[in-house]
Amino acid sequence: MAFPLHETSEKMKLKTRDQYQATVLEIHGKFLGASSGANFSAATAEILSAGKKRLVIDLSEATLLDSTAIGLLIKALTGFRRENGDIRLAGMSNRLRNLFLMTRLLGPVFEAHETVDDALESYRDRPEPTVVVDAD
Repeated sequence: MAFPLHETSEKMKLKTRDQYQATVLEIHGKFLGASSGANFSAATAEILSAGKKRLVIDLSEATLLDSTAIGLLIKALTGFRRENGDIRLAGMSNRLRNLFLMTRLLGPVFEAHETVDDALESYRDRPEPTVVVDAD
């Protein structure tokens, strides 16, 4: 299932694709929460409402993230985990990686991988949790 390309006034572009048993959301350009946040939130909500619970956010083409954008990433992660899903980050530049390390978001909050393929492979290593429903 392919999702549309979203473009914001700050020229941030979002592109999604399904790959294996996950969805990849590519962020291109500046992710500034005040100007790009609504499109990012709409894209992640659309993915989740389509029943997709495994998301890889590809940051390899992201040039800048501000604090509001990081807050939106955390909000999206919370929404996915509430639905027994997860978000993995991939392709972070050294600058972005350092930002996530300084804010102590790598490890305890987000799982990051060098490449999208590595992030997708990490989902294969850990299958989705199964939900058991009582038939009472």
